[in-house]
Amino acid sequence: MSTMRVDNITEKTSGHGVLIPGSICQVVEQKLSGRTVINATGGYGQSVASGLKCSITPKSANPTLYIICQLQYTTGNFNAGYQLYDNTNSQYVLYNDQSSDPSSNTTGRKYLSSGGIGSSGFNSDGNDYGNSSRTATGKYTPPNNNTLEIEVRMLYMNNVGNIFIGGNESNVNYTYDSYSHCSLTLMEIVG
Repeated sequence: MSTMRVDNITEKTSGHGVLIPGSICQVVEQKLSGRTVINATGGYGQSVASGLKCSITPKSANPTLYIICQLQYTTGNFNAGYQLYDNTNSQYVLYNDQSSDPSSNTTGRKYLSSGGIGSSGFNSDGNDYGNSSRTATGKYTPPNNNTLEIEVRMLYMNNVGNIFIGGNESNVNYTYDSYSHCSLTLMEIVG
C-alpha cells in the first residue's frame, strides 16, 4: 500500500494559513498495491477488514469529510459488497438511509456503501478475467474532531470463500489479469 498526504492546501486557498469555511484544507489518500485476497469463513453477514484504510486528523473544529472510495473486486462464487466504517467512532459511513441493519444481523437491508456484486467472471475456460468496479462518494460529518480512521470492510452476503480486491480471480494471464486501481480518499472540508 502507498499513502499520499497533501497538506498546506489552506495556504494556497487563503494565502495566510487561515481556515476558510467551506474550503478543503487537507487530502489523505490510501491506495492498494497489487492484488489482495480476503478469505471469509463466517458466511452470511460477516464483514472483514480489507486492509484499505485512511487516518486523518481534522484541522478545523467542526469538520466534514468528503470521501471517495473506488474499489475493484470479484468473488469466488458468492455475492459481496463493501462498507465504509468509522473505526474511531464505531459507525457506518455513506450508506442509504433506508438501510436498516449492520452486517451482524441476518435479516434486513445492510449498511452497504457499495452495492453487492455477483460472482465469477465471464470466460468458459474457467479463468475468471472479470471484476466489478464500485465507487462510493459523499459527505460524512464525524461526531467530533478527533483523529479518524475510515476503513473499507468487505461484506460476505451469502456464502464463504475468497474476495479478490485489485485484481481478478484467476491471476494467471498478465494481459487479462492486470491489477486494478483501488483507493480511499478523505478530504476535509472546513466547518
